[in-house]
Amino acid sequence: MMNTYDLVVIGTGPSGGRIAKKAAKKGWKVAVVDENEYGGTCPNKGCDPKKVMTGIAEVYDYAKRLRGSGLQGEVFLDWSDLKAFTNTFTDPVSKMTEQSFQESGVDTFHGTAVFQDPHTIVVNDDVLSANEFVVATGAKPSPLPIEGGEHVTTSDQFFELENIPERVLFVGGGYISFEFAHLCARLGKKVTLLHRSRHVLNGFDHEMTNKLIEMTKDLGVDIHVDTEVKSIEKRDNGSYRLNVKKFDHEHHFHADLVVHGAGRAPNVDKLGLEKAEVETSKDGIIVNHNFQSSQAHIYAVGDVADTGQPPLTPVAGEEARRLLNHLLENKEEEAIDLPVPSVVFTYPKLGKVGLTQQEASEKKIPYEVQSKNITSFYSYKKTNESGAYVKVLTNPVTDELIGAHFLTGAADHLVNLFTVAIHKKMTKQELSALLFAYPSEESDIPSFF
Repeated sequence: MMNTYDLVVIGTGPSGGRIAKKAAKKGWKVAVVDENEYGGTCPNKGCDPKKVMTGIAEVYDYAKRLRGSGLQGEVFLDWSDLKAFTNTFTDPVSKMTEQSFQESGVDTFHGTAVFQDPHTIVVNDDVLSANEFVVATGAKPSPLPIEGGEHVTTSDQFFELENIPERVLFVGGGYISFEFAHLCARLGKKVTLLHRSRHVLNGFDHEMTNKLIEMTKDLGVDIHVDTEVKSIEKRDNGSYRLNVKKFDHEHHFHADLVVHGAGRAPNVDKLGLEKAEVETSKDGIIVNHNFQSSQAHIYAVGDVADTGQPPLTPVAGEEARRLLNHLLENKEEEAIDLPVPSVVFTYPKLGKVGLTQQEASEKKIPYEVQSKNITSFYSYKKTNESGAYVKVLTNPVTDELIGAHFLTGAADHLVNLFTVAIHKKMTKQELSALLFAYPSEESDIPSFF
């Protein structure tokens, strides 16, 4: 069946969904297509359910640290209960999202969209033609180029596990590995993390990630960097043997569950972009400042687009806003030039915004750095935190803030505040002169400098 539209959006996550609804509100005839659950990765199998789980683990950690300081009794993390509670957030998402599209006048299709030519896609038995297309298919786990790679459990699949076995091994040292490793360790599991290069959590400050490694090891997680997985073998008893190479030596690790935490890649493989004559790179669909691909009527936004921006939900939302300005109002957009905060939801959390020390050094940007252990501060001493650190980079001439990094239970709140400060080009003196509610982690800021 042939269907003709003003706009077809492929992908129903936060960016794709916003674009489709706004266009429909303007009177455009719009359709959306998704091969997965409506709503995208973030609310179904990503940021939102992960934050529910890590948030409960954080409460558990608080209770455990403060036992005997006013709290009595034992508290335990239970995977079944945790999963059931998390499902109360994720289960309604797909149905509610699709219903929201339909109430907005957007036609909905389920299945894989495949381009037949620059103006036509096929979804199962339906043929959809459109004047404009937006590809917002997000990212998926990167393929692991190792023998036995089919044995790994992806982050999507992790949320569906009925139980967590005793020995869990994570391949890769990114967000997924560290966040789930902290969760599994607090569930009482034996956890191992293997990372092929020297530095984990690419894009974060090396000094701070090294401190996170130390604190993660203190939690009982066995971490190995400079360790490359060569192959994964499934044993007769259902367990796995991993053959690895570290410092030119062969080693073996054993686990009952192997989790893929080695990054994600743009989800472009099934789209048939070659038939649409759309150019791609290893980082996704190549786009200009207006998010137009090599075919001007085919746009890409979010994690599937090669924009040079980090693959984060707030970034995708900002890209969608700017794309709409161009699509609906024909505005010329500029490249995003905003400080982008990012948080790893371990406990303590690791947050960053602005330049890292290694980035400033590589780019030859003058900087002054202040790095401080703040574990003894009242804010952290009152909850028996085992470690808390702050690192701030400033311009040595103007004292403007250019980078901020936190490893504390309040890192997510502090990094948001410093995002505003960096965006407004505040100096450390101007930020320190503000009045903050006391006692609070924010009221510690003058003491950072």
